[in-house]
Amino acid sequence: MSATLGMEALDRTVYQRMLDQPVEGVAELAAELAVAPDDIRACLDRLFALRLVQMSFEAPGRFTVVDPVLGVKRLLDQQHDELLRRQHEMASSHQALVRILAGSGGPAQGADGVERLAGPDAVRRRLERLTLEARHEILTFLTDAPRSPAALEAARQGDTLALQRGVTIRTVALDSVRDDTATLDHTRELAALGGQFRTVAALPTPLVVVDRSHALVAMDPADSRQGALCLSAPGMIAPLLALFERVWGGAAPLGDDAAGARYVPNEQEQALLTLLAHGHTDESAAIQLHISGRTARRIMASLNERLGARSRFEAGLRAARLGWI
Repeated sequence: MSATLGMEALDRTVYQRMLDQPVEGVAELAAELAVAPDDIRACLDRLFALRLVQMSFEAPGRFTVVDPVLGVKRLLDQQHDELLRRQHEMASSHQALVRILAGSGGPAQGADGVERLAGPDAVRRRLERLTLEARHEILTFLTDAPRSPAALEAARQGDTLALQRGVTIRTVALDSVRDDTATLDHTRELAALGGQFRTVAALPTPLVVVDRSHALVAMDPADSRQGALCLSAPGMIAPLLALFERVWGGAAPLGDDAAGARYVPNEQEQALLTLLAHGHTDESAAIQLHISGRTARRIMASLNERLGARSRFEAGLRAARLGWI
C-alpha cells in the first residue's frame, strides 16, 4: 500500500522509526538504519512533500511525524486531487481528439459507395483504419508477396491487435511465399493467435474485405501504385465475398494451418475421396468399398475436419490440390 501512496521502502521505515523514537535526528536515524545521512535527508524531503512529517516546534531544525491517521488522510486527499486532475486532462484530450476527427470529416465516401484512394500511402492509411475498426472478419488476397520487412511489421502490428480483439483473419497468398522465411515466420506468429493462411498459384486481384461491409480493390491490378477503390455498397461486396470463398476453398493451407498438408490418407480414405469425386453418394461409395454408409460418413467427416473443409465440394478441391486424388 505504501508504494501505491507514493512511499518508497526507506520512507516507510524512517516514518515508522520516527513514530517509535521521536527524538532521533538525521545522524541517529542514519546510524540506526545503516544508511548514508544524505539518503535520510532525501527520505525526509519526500515525507515532507507527502505531508507525513513537519518541522518540530520543540527542536528547531528537526522533523517530527504527523499523526498517522491525519497523515494518511492527507495523502489520500492528495491522490484524490491528482486523480481528478488526470481525469480532467484525459477528458480534455478526448474532446480535442473528437474535434480533430470531426473536423477531418472521415473518408470521402462517394454517393455511389465508392471511395477513391490515390496512391499507396492513401491506400495504406485507409487499410490501417479499417483494420483498427474491424470487429468480426478480415479477408485478404495478398498478391504483393514476398513482402518487405517494413510491410510485414506494419501488417503484424495491425493484425495482432485485431486477432486479440477476436477478429477472424483469413489470408490467401501466392505459392511463392512458401519460399520466403520472413513471411513464413510472420504467418506462424499470427497463426498462434488464430490467423489462417493459405496459398494458390495465382490470384485475380489484390483484395481486402473487412466485416463484409467494406472492400479494398486495386484500381489497376497490374499496377498497385495507381491506388485502390474502397467499396461499401452491398451489391459490390457480395460478389467479392463469393470470389474469396471460392479461391479459399481451393487453396492449400500454409504454416501452422497446414495439418492437412502433412497428412497422408490411407487406402480406404483415398478410395472414398476418389469415388465421391466421381459423383458417388456416401451410400453408393460405401457399397463399392464394402463398408456401411455410417462408416463412410464417419470417414468423410474425419477428412473434412482434417482438411478444414465445410462442405464436400470444398473437401474435394483441397484433397485434389494436396494430391490425395
